[in-house]
Amino acid sequence: MGKMNKKLMGIAAAAMLASGSSWAVSFGDVATDGVAIQSVLDSIATDGVNNVNATTDYLSDGNDSYWSVGGSGGSISTIVVELAGFANTNTFGIYDKVTAQHIQLFAGANDAGDQALVSILADGSVYVNFADTGIDFAGNKFAYYLNANGQNLFYSDTDLNADGVDHMAAYQGVGEEIEIAPFAAGPWGANEYILAWEDLYGGGDRDFVDFVVLVESVTPVPAPATLALIGLGLIGMGFRARRKAA
Repeated sequence: MGKMNKKLMGIAAAAMLASGSSWAVSFGDVATDGVAIQSVLDSIATDGVNNVNATTDYLSDGNDSYWSVGGSGGSISTIVVELAGFANTNTFGIYDKVTAQHIQLFAGANDAGDQALVSILADGSVYVNFADTGIDFAGNKFAYYLNANGQNLFYSDTDLNADGVDHMAAYQGVGEEIEIAPFAAGPWGANEYILAWEDLYGGGDRDFVDFVVLVESVTPVPAPATLALIGLGLIGMGFRARRKAA
């Protein structure tokens, strides 16, 4: 691959992965857009002000749809907060679109500070907290889901949501120090993401604090549609570069 093609690919990929793209999360806080989830982010920053901006720093919708566990072989999920009427009934887990299998990580009884460890073996076997779930995924690629009050399933892949609404905003760590009780403070690393959920059909109040969880040792996998758009962007940029060079 030539230097120009590599440069074009890097530019296009960066543009698609950047937050605040055309696939924008719609915040609906009455007072100020994003004030509720920003308050949650600020509350875990040890200095009280989070460097991540709730309304501009989320991953674009097609880039937070699917995920894979990192090379460590395991991913810990930690509940940050639940501020919802359905807090005692909402469940959270991972979903394999190929096999249509759901695996629950947290039940309604779980609360802030609770953790779950998920591992996916080479043969697709899924383990939760070191125990074999008896369910096999097609591979190391999955969506996250929130089962709201046993009535509505919402996914990190918006295309799977019956109401067509994006119910999850994902935020990547930028290295600042955070603390989620009862654990000691530490850096919010680049392979750690906070997933903030809205649990009402149609989008509800869009405050994205109904279920907030930090997932670590994971990497987002762009959805096929996103990759197609990157390809189209590369084609267009390459065409313009050739015209300019002519």
